[in-house]
Amino acid sequence: MVVDTLIKGGLERRMLELIKALSKDTLQYDIYLISLTNKVEYDYVYDLPIKFEALERKGKKDFSLLGKLWQRVTSFNPDIIHSWGSMASVFLAPIVKFKKIRFVNGYIGQAPLKVSLNDPFYIRGLFTFPISDAIVSNSLAGLSAYRTPVKKSFCIYNGIDFERFQNLNEPSEVKEDLFGSNYDKSFLVAMVAAFEERKDYHTFIRVAIKICKQNLQTKFLLVGGGENLEAIKALVPKEFLNKNIYFLGKRSDIESILQIIDIGVLLTNSTKHGEGVSNSIIEYMASSKPVIATLGGGTNEVVENGKNGFLVDYAAEEQIIDKIKYLLANKTVSHEMGRAGYQTVRNKFSIETMRDNYIRLYNETLSNKRNKHHSYSSQFELQVSSHS
Repeated sequence: MVVDTLIKGGLERRMLELIKALSKDTLQYDIYLISLTNKVEYDYVYDLPIKFEALERKGKKDFSLLGKLWQRVTSFNPDIIHSWGSMASVFLAPIVKFKKIRFVNGYIGQAPLKVSLNDPFYIRGLFTFPISDAIVSNSLAGLSAYRTPVKKSFCIYNGIDFERFQNLNEPSEVKEDLFGSNYDKSFLVAMVAAFEERKDYHTFIRVAIKICKQNLQTKFLLVGGGENLEAIKALVPKEFLNKNIYFLGKRSDIESILQIIDIGVLLTNSTKHGEGVSNSIIEYMASSKPVIATLGGGTNEVVENGKNGFLVDYAAEEQIIDKIKYLLANKTVSHEMGRAGYQTVRNKFSIETMRDNYIRLYNETLSNKRNKHHSYSSQFELQVSSHS
């Protein structure tokens, strides 16, 4: 497996969760993971029973990586190479072509509403899709957005390990740790996402401020780090900062925090980004919390509007405020949505389902020879589906 980087991100987390699941079957899989940068934010990669190497990449056009990858592929002699990044796919393309190694191209983790012909991700797809044996996305919307060849395109949804949500800190301890003297019975609304342009924290903050000004007993938790963190924080009036609106930064105890919240929110900047299947959304659901999320992309494949959460238009402040107030006033409905979300994740987004679907895809990839007329079978159902 080759990935562009191991900084905090949904695609990287999905890959590592798959590796953890595959590594439990030690007799079948020997895994060598290579990162094309030496920045590693997932420290637990060093504890996995795999061979791991982080290469030093000197700029985006460091073509010395091609030689380094060639050496490592030659030495390891893999049955399958699975790419988890667009640049990884580009560097691997000539290697798999020349060495005739089965190639799973899995860099599509987003689903923009429109993809222009000069989009770098789209161009890299045009270069790498023809020599791929299988093209994998975590959403049907992602496959459609990048116009992948139908006959070798597959959607395998994210999988979540429910063991992560066991043996958590006591809720009272979590609240006291987060709020100190402000520890009370407030309604808790959280958004877990990177502070980057692709996430719509501006709308979330405007919503939070409006609700706080109405003196509703509600606290807002913003969890994550990123380049826009301080700019977003500066938008909060001092009277609300660390009283009603809390910036928690990057956390390693996400599961413990999610158990105390009432609503999980994921707002997307649809002008910059299209969600694939968000880890945050399925983590909210795994914690039995109702979801409010921006309409579009793979989110529509997870959130059933009115059943396990609500879908809202981009930057629609009043829609979001209305949904929060509705759930605040209707605790029974909120709990029912949370339970429905939990069942959604159990049925479609478990780590076991994701692992089994990748195993089936790997096995089928190995059992077929690559040629331009090659067509994958339609045996995959639900989580693994050819898009149309």
